[in-house]
Amino acid sequence: MVLSRKLLLLIFTCAAAAATATSDSRSPPLDRMNVSSVYDILPKFGLPPGLLPNNVISFSLAQDGAFEVNLADACYVKFEYLVYYAPKITGVIRYGLIENLKGIQVERFLLWLDVDAIKVDLPASNFIYFDVGFITKKLGVDQFKRIHSCNKRGIPEGMMHRAERLDQLFEDSDELRSE
Repeated sequence: MVLSRKLLLLIFTCAAAAATATSDSRSPPLDRMNVSSVYDILPKFGLPPGLLPNNVISFSLAQDGAFEVNLADACYVKFEYLVYYAPKITGVIRYGLIENLKGIQVERFLLWLDVDAIKVDLPASNFIYFDVGFITKKLGVDQFKRIHSCNKRGIPEGMMHRAERLDQLFEDSDELRSE
């Protein structure tokens, strides 16, 4: 009986240690990272550098993986989907994973949805996964390998001009109906 209690205690201790060993074990030691930009940090965590736009002005990374990225301004980048970046992006980074993400949204079906987490396969594959609420979207990783330029608007300039002309047309037709 005493032996079985000791065995149970040993098994429980090992299980608790294994449960606390998460994907952090692959994460590089933050105090020994020699990086000059956030675009250098992402690949050290197994993530592509193009997850963030080209207008990052500052970033901070804590020992526990919590980070904050500040952009010069809010912006949009067109990947397979249109993505909105707030001026401040926060989350927790671990090897192959960004979780508790705040400040990035994706447009789907005319709605803007929060991106909650970003993951890659371990070992690496050609795919990256975005958690948006209860949906996980699998995309090709190639579109995130290069750093993209920001657009101030979610609609390209030419399309914006057409949309403004369309708005004017509707306003004109409303005036005609009210006369």
